[in-house]
Amino acid sequence: MLKNLFLAALMVGSCLAAPKKNVLFLMADDFNHWLPSIGYYPHAKVPNLERLASSGVLFTRAYSPSPVCNPSRNALWSGKRPATTGITTNQGGYIRDIKGFEKTVTMNQFFISNNYHTLAAGKLYHPARMGSLQSDPSNWSELYKGPTGAKGGPFFRYKTDESTVIFSAGDIDPETCDDTIMARHIANWIASRPAGDTPFFIGCGFFRPHLPWNCPKRFYDLYDPETLDIPAGYKEGDLDDVQSTGNEQGTHARIVKDGKWKEAIRAYLANLSYADYNVGIVLDALAKSPHKDNSIIVFCGDHGWHLGEKDRWSKHAVFDQANRTTFIIHDPSAKGNGGKCSWPVTLQDIYPTLIELCGLPENPAVEGTSLKALLDSPDLADWPHPALITYNQTHSIKTREWTLIDDGDRSQLYHAAKDPHEWHNLYGKPEYAKITSELRDKLKVLPPVVKSGQKGNNKRKRDNN
Repeated sequence: MLKNLFLAALMVGSCLAAPKKNVLFLMADDFNHWLPSIGYYPHAKVPNLERLASSGVLFTRAYSPSPVCNPSRNALWSGKRPATTGITTNQGGYIRDIKGFEKTVTMNQFFISNNYHTLAAGKLYHPARMGSLQSDPSNWSELYKGPTGAKGGPFFRYKTDESTVIFSAGDIDPETCDDTIMARHIANWIASRPAGDTPFFIGCGFFRPHLPWNCPKRFYDLYDPETLDIPAGYKEGDLDDVQSTGNEQGTHARIVKDGKWKEAIRAYLANLSYADYNVGIVLDALAKSPHKDNSIIVFCGDHGWHLGEKDRWSKHAVFDQANRTTFIIHDPSAKGNGGKCSWPVTLQDIYPTLIELCGLPENPAVEGTSLKALLDSPDLADWPHPALITYNQTHSIKTREWTLIDDGDRSQLYHAAKDPHEWHNLYGKPEYAKITSELRDKLKVLPPVVKSGQKGNNKRKRDNN
């Protein structure tokens, strides 16, 4: 009896002593879903992210909470949907400046309050570097305040008349570029941290592939524009069945007129490859460290980016391409590692997922759904949680079968399972009235959309990156 009690006490003590998992959270600005493993655009050369995808779970239908930086990042870090806070555009302000949300516990704040050492670098919140009031500086243990991005140069220079698309390359060493200098800082920090220390949460946000698409020439040289394909989602006349969407067809027309479509695609791909290079620096450091078997790795973009689809060259849209991003989670103890998950999920789910994976107490104020079940079973037969997206005055809902963009008489309905590129707007057709009504019922969990900042004044200076 005493022996059994002793063994039981040992087991309890062992569980209590088990170290909490570390978190390495990596983000790249405007990084869409062009990972070859997703299948939409196979030409991207991103070997480090492909390696991470093969060792973790790749979410092939991952979406931003909103297709622009500020609302997407505020939602991710605050755990509050854009529809809840009213932060639905880049001018919406910072979460704790909004009336009613002054006491919001951000994800980094939650981890530091649970005895994690937190380190932040780069563009995590909307400012492009840490340290501004909008980057939650008092709720990180350490801040790397260096600049982000990369230099261009005299090669492949181009810009549209209105300067909405700009790119160039320089014959320069990546190690002299700000995103790479930041990656080396994070890598050195990981390498120097002893095993057994306080668990850490690292947030590192790379600025590229955000415009301007400037980076070292070696990444441009990975691609021959003549061999690149026009994106699979492009269709001439695609917008004929859609009412005014505030599109940017002028930019697309100019790029086509200048004969620069494939060169612009190369420029974006080059910057994806440059971002991947920096991700690799950090991943390699973790793999060589004593923390490699006890660290969760998350990679995501903050939203998608059009490269001609819907005649657009931007984010800022309700369409799939503007919201869809690359999203990978590697949890060393997940049973589904190496798998792909095709259920729609959003970055809104990261906060509750990391809480559960790290064994922290639940934060009931957080919106979103933990993805732990999908990490263990990526091909789970049923997942009842749709992806909910808000941009400006418009809500969208995505299920495995359907997409509804709910915008009054300008609404759009797509049979996503059969029409993944959103070419055929079915809204208003009598035979689809029932599914439209059902999707609208699911959207009732969201409040009516308010104008950005309507719930409070934006007191802090904004960064327009």
